[in-house]
Amino acid sequence: MDAYQTYRFPFASYPAVRLVLLLATGIALDFYIDPDFWWWMVSFGGILILYLMSELVYERRLNPWTYYAAVGCYLWMLMLFGGLWHSVLDGNGRSVEAEVISAYSWQQLTFSGEVSGIRPSSTGKYHIDIVVDSTIFPSKLVWGREYNLRAVLDLREVRLPVPLELGDYLQVSAVVYPLEEPRNPHEFDYKEYLASREIYLQAGIKCIGAVRSSHRPSMWNMLRREVQSSVEHNFSRHAAPLAKALLLGDKNELSRETRLAFSRAGLSHIMAVSGLHVGFILAPFWVLLPLCWSIPHGEKMGLLIVTLLLFFYAGLTGFSASVTRASLTGGLLIYGRLFHKVRNSRNLTAVAALLILLFSPEDLFSIGFQLSFSAVYIILLVAPVISYGLPEWVKHRWYGTPVMVMVISLVVQMGLFPLLGYYFGEFSVAGPLANALVVPVLGIIVPLALILLPFSLVSPWLSRTLNIPVDYCFRLFDRLVKQISGWEGSWMQVQVEGGIQFVIWAMLIFFTAALPIAKLRWKVFSLILALLCVPQLHNLYLKLYPDTLVLTVFDVGQGDAVLVRTPAGKHFLIDSGPWKPGYTSAEYVILPYLKAEGIDHLDGLFLSHPHADHIGGTEELIRNLSVDTIYNSGSAYDSRLYHAYHELADKKRVPVRTLKAGNSVVLDAATRLLVYGPDGKASSVSNVNNRSLVFEVVYGSMEFLFTGDAESGQEQRLLKKYPDLINTDFLKVAHHGSRSSSTEDFLRATSPEVAVVSLGWRNPFRHPHQTAVQRLRRNTNELYFTSLEGAVKLVSDGREIWVDP
Repeated sequence: MDAYQTYRFPFASYPAVRLVLLLATGIALDFYIDPDFWWWMVSFGGILILYLMSELVYERRLNPWTYYAAVGCYLWMLMLFGGLWHSVLDGNGRSVEAEVISAYSWQQLTFSGEVSGIRPSSTGKYHIDIVVDSTIFPSKLVWGREYNLRAVLDLREVRLPVPLELGDYLQVSAVVYPLEEPRNPHEFDYKEYLASREIYLQAGIKCIGAVRSSHRPSMWNMLRREVQSSVEHNFSRHAAPLAKALLLGDKNELSRETRLAFSRAGLSHIMAVSGLHVGFILAPFWVLLPLCWSIPHGEKMGLLIVTLLLFFYAGLTGFSASVTRASLTGGLLIYGRLFHKVRNSRNLTAVAALLILLFSPEDLFSIGFQLSFSAVYIILLVAPVISYGLPEWVKHRWYGTPVMVMVISLVVQMGLFPLLGYYFGEFSVAGPLANALVVPVLGIIVPLALILLPFSLVSPWLSRTLNIPVDYCFRLFDRLVKQISGWEGSWMQVQVEGGIQFVIWAMLIFFTAALPIAKLRWKVFSLILALLCVPQLHNLYLKLYPDTLVLTVFDVGQGDAVLVRTPAGKHFLIDSGPWKPGYTSAEYVILPYLKAEGIDHLDGLFLSHPHADHIGGTEELIRNLSVDTIYNSGSAYDSRLYHAYHELADKKRVPVRTLKAGNSVVLDAATRLLVYGPDGKASSVSNVNNRSLVFEVVYGSMEFLFTGDAESGQEQRLLKKYPDLINTDFLKVAHHGSRSSSTEDFLRATSPEVAVVSLGWRNPFRHPHQTAVQRLRRNTNELYFTSLEGAVKLVSDGREIWVDP
C-alpha cells in the first residue's frame, strides 16, 4: 500500500521518451523564438562545461547535490542540443542549386532529366517532377549539377509528342517561377509542401524538346512504373484509381469528391500509406517469427528479410515520410521480438521519433509526424485501459474484434480531435463505424492484392481472375464511403485554436491512461482543472479591451473578396472573388480561411456587380455554407455564373435582395451599412461597372467605403449626390487600380487614411495603372496592394484603424 501511495513515474523505463521530449522542446523553442545560432552554441557549450565539472566533482566527493546538478545539466544540454541542431539544419534546407536557379526567376531555361513523378492538378494542368541533371542558361552555359524540379505542363498550350511515363528522359524549355509564401491566412503552403518533397524550384513548360525512354532509369522509378502497370491490369477501370491509392499511396487519379468523401468518413488515413499498411504487411511475419528461433542464425535471417521487405515497400511508395516512420517503428518492434530485447512499444516508438528528428528536426512540425506518433501513443496509452474495461463475454464472442476496432477507432478519433480540427477544420463523426466496417477487411485484401501483383508478369489472365474479389471489395468500399460521408451529421466543422487546448487534450489522454493508478490519476485530474481555468482568465483579460471590427481583404488575384467581422461576431463577405476553369477563389482562398476560423455561416453576402471576378466564388460558397441573405445591385447579366448562383440560391432558399442608393442594412447593434449607389439613373448606364453597389460600413467614428468597380461616371454621380458623406477612413479602391477609376476629385473628397487595391500579380489588364497609383499616393496616407502584400487585415475599435501584421 505504501509503495502504491508513493507512486513515481518510471522515467528510467522510458529513456527514449525522455530524450525525444527534451529534443523536441529544444527544436520547438528554436522554431518559435528563433534565437541566433551563436546563442544556442554558447548556451550549449556553457552547460556542457558545467556538466563535465559536476561529473568530475561528483566522482571525487560523491555529493548528492553535485549528482543532481550533473543530471540537471545533462537534461538542459539535451534540450539545448535540440535547438542547436534545428538551427544548424534549418539554414541548410534550400540547396545551392536552388539558389542559383532562383536567380533566373521569370527567365526561360532549358532543363533535362529523368521524370520521377506525374500528377494531374485540379486546374487541368500536369505537375511533372524531374530529377534534373543538365541545365542550359540563356548564355548557353551548360550546368551539370543535379537537383529536383517541379515542372508545370498546360496541355492547352504545349502538346506532348508521346505519352509520358515514370523514368522517361525529358528535355524542356521552361520559365522559372518563384515559389512564394502563402498569400492569405490559412492558405495551403505550397512552398512548404514542395520542400517536404525536397523540391525547391518550379517552372512552367513552354516547349518540349525531347521525350525518350531513359537507358538507365532509376531502379525505383522503373519498379514503380511496373507496379502501377500491374495495378492497372489487375483492377477494373473504376477500381484502379482507388487501388493505387490504397496500395501505393498514389492519389493522383482520385477525384476531389472521392478524397473529400474518404476524409469526411474518417478513412483518409487508409489512402495515406502509413502504419496501417505496414502493419498489414508485417502481421503474417509477426506470427511466423517464432520459427526463426528454431533454425541456426534464424533471427538474423528474419530481421534481414523483414528489413528488405519494408525497404522495398517504402521504395514503391516513393519513400514517403509516413511509410518511413512506420517502417522504422515496425522494424524496431520486429528486432525486439526476434532478439528477445525489452519489447517496450512506448520506448521503441520514441526511438523511431528520436531517429527521425535527428535526421530531420523540421519533421516535428509536419502534419504527418504529429498525427502518426499521436495516434500510436493514444493507442499504446489508452487501448489497454479500454480493453481491460470491456466485459469478457464481449471479448470472446465473434463480434469482439469488430467492437474492439470500433472502440479503438473512436479513441483515436477523439484523441486526434484537436489536431484534426486545427489542421483540417473538420471532424468525422462516422469515422469509428466506417473504420470498424472497412479496416478488418483491408487487413485481408491489401496483402492479397500486393501478393497478386507480381503474378501479372507471369500469368496476366490468372492474376486478374484471382483479383476479382479484391476488385469487387474496392468498388464496394468506394460506394460505401460515399454513402457514409453523405449521411446527415456524418461530419462536423470544428475550430481548434491550438495552444492551451492541445495541452488540456493531452492531459485528458494521460488521465485516461492513468485511471488504474489512483494516486497518479488525481494529480493529472487536478492539473486538468487548473488548465481549464486558463481560457476563462484569458476571456476576462480580453473583456478589458473594446470590441473591434475586423476587415480581411483577401488576395484572390484579379478580383475582389473582403470579409467583415463585426464587433458582435457576425460575418459578412463583400464579393466572392474570381472564377476561371478549374479554379475559384472561394475553394482555394475563402473557404479554407472560413473553415480554419470556425465560420460555417455568413450573415450576408454583398455582390457589387455581376462580373466573374466579383461573383466567381458565389456558387461554391452557397453550396458549402449557410448564407442568410445575398445583396446585389440589381443589374441583370447574361452569364453562366450569374444564372447559376441565382438558381442555387433559389434552391437553397437564400433570399436575394437588391440594394439601391438610400438603403441601409443593420449589421449589428454597433455597425451600420449605408448604400450610396447605384441610384435610379444608373439603370440607363450600359457599363455594368458604373452600376456597382457602393456602400459605407460605419462603426463608431470610423467609416469604410467599398466601391466595387465604379469608374469615373459613377464616381461623379457620388460626388454630386453625397459630397460630404463619402469622406472615409478606409477605401477599397475601385476597379483594381484602373486609370478609369479613382479620379483626383473623388479621392480628394474621400481622403482615406488607408486604401487597399485588390489585384493580381502580372495581370493581363496591366493594373494598377501608373496615373491611378500616383493619384492614390497623393491622397492617401497608407496604400496597400494585395499583389504585393498578400491579404491585408485591418482592425478598428471605432476610434482608429490600424493594419494587423
